[in-house]
Amino acid sequence: MTQPVSGDWAIASVARAAWFNTLVTATFGASGTLTKPSGAQWVWIRCWGGGGGGGGIAAATASQHTKGGGGGSGGYSESFLSAASVAGGETVTVGAAGTAGASGGGTGGNGGSTSVGTLVIALGGSGGPNAASSAAAFGVAGGAGAATGTGQILLPGFPGGQGWGDAGLGMSGNGGGPGGGLGRVVGSSSQTVAGQNGTQPGAGGSGAVASGGGGASAGGAGAAGFVSVVWFV
Repeated sequence: MTQPVSGDWAIASVARAAWFNTLVTATFGASGTLTKPSGAQWVWIRCWGGGGGGGGIAAATASQHTKGGGGGSGGYSESFLSAASVAGGETVTVGAAGTAGASGGGTGGNGGSTSVGTLVIALGGSGGPNAASSAAAFGVAGGAGAATGTGQILLPGFPGGQGWGDAGLGMSGNGGGPGGGLGRVVGSSSQTVAGQNGTQPGAGGSGAVASGGGGASAGGAGAAGFVSVVWFV
């Protein structure tokens, strides 16, 4: 997973951390409750929103193609806060993975938002659409990357890749973000390639693709969000 950090902010954080004897870490791959350790002074919270799913496709007519766009990735948010500003039992919500676009031509599902109370929030990416069987040369856009959420450092998500096709040739869109599902190219008759799932927190799933005579297929699912917390005690 990516861990973007501002240089000045990182230096300040390390300087603060040098005054403390203990680091207490917690990670969340599923929703839960954040427990504040006794004596904590500061806390570093990082959130990744869930990734969108890739578009599924219907079967491709002979000499035509179908393709799906990739799902957009979730956003990233982080904050370095006084422990006094964090409640003893903050609710941690991990954004769900966007569902794969269904076989037959379904749009990928949107990723869910990840949050620690209302302190730090990272939004989810949008699912990838799909295009019906066609011999025309045109693309189908990927799902939008997440907008920025709540926190001191905010990054939007990456958009999903565009699917493309011309006559019996087709290409599916990559999933957005690091670890996004990989798009595929088909050129021979009756080929079908399903979408791939996102593999890192917040990554988007790729779209499915079929060349002339190829069958219907589902896109790839996005990856769920994630939360990392470090307490300075």
